[in-house]
Amino acid sequence: MKSEVFRFLYFLLLLSMISSFVSEFHTKDKSYLYADSGISNVETSKKNTLTSYIEFWKRLLLEDGGKTQNGESVYGHISNRFFATTHLAVFSILFGATFAFGLALLTIYFRSDKLYVFVESISNFILSTPVFIVAILLLIVFFYKLEWFPPGGYETGSTYFIVLPGITLGSRIFARLSLYLLPEVRKESKSKYVQLLLTRSYPWSYIVRVEIFLKVLPVSLILLVLDFGSLLSGAMVVEEIFFFPGIGKSLYYSIKSMDTYLLSTLLMYSGILFYSLNRLGYHLQNYFSGEYRNAP
Repeated sequence: MKSEVFRFLYFLLLLSMISSFVSEFHTKDKSYLYADSGISNVETSKKNTLTSYIEFWKRLLLEDGGKTQNGESVYGHISNRFFATTHLAVFSILFGATFAFGLALLTIYFRSDKLYVFVESISNFILSTPVFIVAILLLIVFFYKLEWFPPGGYETGSTYFIVLPGITLGSRIFARLSLYLLPEVRKESKSKYVQLLLTRSYPWSYIVRVEIFLKVLPVSLILLVLDFGSLLSGAMVVEEIFFFPGIGKSLYYSIKSMDTYLLSTLLMYSGILFYSLNRLGYHLQNYFSGEYRNAP
């Protein structure tokens, strides 16, 4: 426990230094915005590194992260978008995991090599296709042609608005998880344990949906936790395409407009969140490994 605390504090120190440096770097870069305007005397902040770092922490701890360029509290801005991003992340994870587990287990249940190859090919195709192309195809089919879903935006609590961006992100989760599950469920279906269950007349449907499913679940959960962390940190491209008011769009806006206070706070938020879920995945892996080693 003590080592984990020191590990986090060390990471927090490095992350805060990087966030402070990046925000100050962008502040100095603002002078170049006036390069074509004929303005030569542009005031830039001249602070040493230590002063900038102290002011960075003061802003985070005492001033709600400071103010955005629109005059909004940085923490208020992030909190207003956190629920939308969480909603999108949960939908994407559920969509991807449901189809990945369902199709992988079906390939074993029906003992179908053709279905196995089909799911594997689709997964490889999705991962080799840029995410913005998937988003555009979904917009063309489900908004322009069928008019089933809106092209973007968000209303609090409404899943209707997150179906298209959720499928876009969830398709990649499905593809990554499927490429792990397919060989694993096939290997488990040929294991001695499964053969023993068959000799004892256990139904094949029970073996697939319970025994094989539980065997591949632990590592799959770890992969999903890591995916969840990256989604909560924001998916810039997808949120920009669907003009979705989430963390990713805010991060894109802060970089584009050089909103230094918002950018530095979002870097801290994303880094801490991803680190925490990454460590959670690591401890889950150790837990499941120890559980299996100690199993009779």
